[in-house]
Amino acid sequence: MYSKEEQLEQLYFEKTKNFLNSEIVRLKDLIVTYKARVKAQGEKFNEDNPNGGMYAGVELTELHYEMENQLQEIENAHYDISFYEKLKNSPYFARVDFTPNRTGRKQEIYIGLKTLQERDTYNTLVCDWRAPIASLFYDDFNSSDAYFNAPSGVMEGKLSLKRQYKFQNGELKGFVNSDIKIDDDILRDVLGENTHEHLRVIVNSIQREQNKAIRYSDSKNLIVYGPAGSGKTSVGFHRIAYLLYRNRKELISSEIVMFSNNDIFSSYVADIIPELGEMPINYSSFYNIFKAELSEYSVLDYYDLANSLINGDNLRKKNAVLKYDEKFIDFLKVHAENYLPEFKDVTLYDETIISKDDILDRYVSDSENAPSARAERLVSFVNGVIDEYFLEHREEIYETIDLESSIDEDTAKLYKMKRRELKHNVGRTLRECVLADPVKIYLNILENYANTVGSSDDILKFTKENLEKRILDFPDALGVVFTKCVMGESAVLNGVKHILIDEAQDLSLLQHRIILTMFPRAKYTLLLDTNQAINPEINSVSVEKLASLYNANSLYLNRSYRSTEEINTLALSLLPKEKNYDIFTRNGEEVQYKKGESEFLKTLKEYNEKSSSVAIITKTIEDAQELHKKLVKELPAIRLCDNKSCVLSEAPIIMPLVLTKGLEFDSVIVFNKENAFNGDSNKPYLYMAVTRALHRLTISEM
Repeated sequence: MYSKEEQLEQLYFEKTKNFLNSEIVRLKDLIVTYKARVKAQGEKFNEDNPNGGMYAGVELTELHYEMENQLQEIENAHYDISFYEKLKNSPYFARVDFTPNRTGRKQEIYIGLKTLQERDTYNTLVCDWRAPIASLFYDDFNSSDAYFNAPSGVMEGKLSLKRQYKFQNGELKGFVNSDIKIDDDILRDVLGENTHEHLRVIVNSIQREQNKAIRYSDSKNLIVYGPAGSGKTSVGFHRIAYLLYRNRKELISSEIVMFSNNDIFSSYVADIIPELGEMPINYSSFYNIFKAELSEYSVLDYYDLANSLINGDNLRKKNAVLKYDEKFIDFLKVHAENYLPEFKDVTLYDETIISKDDILDRYVSDSENAPSARAERLVSFVNGVIDEYFLEHREEIYETIDLESSIDEDTAKLYKMKRRELKHNVGRTLRECVLADPVKIYLNILENYANTVGSSDDILKFTKENLEKRILDFPDALGVVFTKCVMGESAVLNGVKHILIDEAQDLSLLQHRIILTMFPRAKYTLLLDTNQAINPEINSVSVEKLASLYNANSLYLNRSYRSTEEINTLALSLLPKEKNYDIFTRNGEEVQYKKGESEFLKTLKEYNEKSSSVAIITKTIEDAQELHKKLVKELPAIRLCDNKSCVLSEAPIIMPLVLTKGLEFDSVIVFNKENAFNGDSNKPYLYMAVTRALHRLTISEM
């Protein structure tokens, strides 16, 4: 028997579902109408314009624009229908009852993924979670007194109810009231669910500190940092959805880029923005930059470098230490900025037409233009000087030509040919000087720096041997791109308005400097955890340094929600005490320690039966490859992920540590081959591995 309150809630749910069904019918009719219009316009165009030429340019542009708009409306309607179909299963997740002091009238506000408003009455059935008033649900208030920041100013009032709902298979299963914060039992239910291959939407469980980061609106950029499982990545994507909602007129999804070195991670988070009701954003990485800026070279993979450093490759470590050092970056910038081409005198018959110093002076005076424009302007200037010289010295040139040529040849024709040939050769030489190979310039600056600091020759030898094969190690590729940035030869992407950088602690200072140069008009949100830096002794940029570099404020998330208390307890034991953090108490299975192949296989089969995602994490890529060869005979479905573009699936997967950054799995087996994760020096690696686990964790030797 339902209580009166339960009956009222059931009626509201049915009302909301009916609204969604009616909207779906309306949108389907709209699609039919727009398709008919587009078809009719096309047929009319063909009838009126059978042979072309009947329509003026302006008319064609208007017709094309109108048809494009209608096709876009059709696409938007299809997208909304798909989204509304999903919403029918769970149209909202919370409700708050708020009485503004100004009016004294109580408002019942249902909160969901998207605003649902009746078209005839303008009555709002569901309020978008990003709306200012929805913050009442996420913020904690110590009493019934509450407020939110409305567009017209701070709205104060009384909060008399905070309610959370549970839906299952399109049915309302129940609700719970809470006083001041999101109910911990519901949060435990959310966190206890098995995950699939994608990151989850967390609108129904956003915590107060996470909400503060999502709704951050200061003019400065934002850095969000905190331990593994604190929700940084989810916060980052929900913040992007919030910015799209808040700045609807100034910002669209196609103007946003998410940066990651890991294509696996990009696919893992790809569904988040669409599930939040927005069109997909763009995903990019430094591999895209290398492809555009260094198309003639092969670049050694970032994860190959990281794996080599984990394996103890001293040469690549020395190489990275030198080239990631801020002193070298500053040296590179100064010398690239002050790079001057080595011009030659332009001569004819041993007479100087224009000296190399005059050419250089002209080049330096034109510093405002991009290199390609400077080259053409310089060529045009020198060509003008050549033309003047030929006019002023016409008689002498004629005499010299006559002496060189046979009597019956046309001197005037030879005169013109000589001038044209000289201008062609000089133009080619000038362009080569101005548009010098940035790789050669970078190498020259690197050699000068190495000599200055007394660096060992093996680094230069390693670099040159790679260049002979047209290969760039990852730090060298960054160095060349930065050289191009400083010299104004790289792309400048002014159309990008916001950039989200995940795992920002794994980007070197050089990478951050490149991003800031190539995207000068963008705002930034950075997500990082310094405890998870893959190679902190080589590639670590502090929060303070990043805040200064990006002109950003920073917000710290101090609580981890990802793993069970048992897993988090182990994770905390691997960190220095000063880096400890709070954990959300959610009990689970004890962490297991196993030895032997039979125990390993037993655990793997058990985890596979219980979980929708299972990962076996090895320390190195080589260990992952070797283990896969061994296990695939016993478990044919098991998959190997040993490069940055592999795709996650529900089958168990073997992955090296460097590729797991940002990912999470229901169950994890850390493959501790020959005690690879033992010892103080390996604690950071073990911390990264164990914090990938949500519910179950085993550390196994085999």
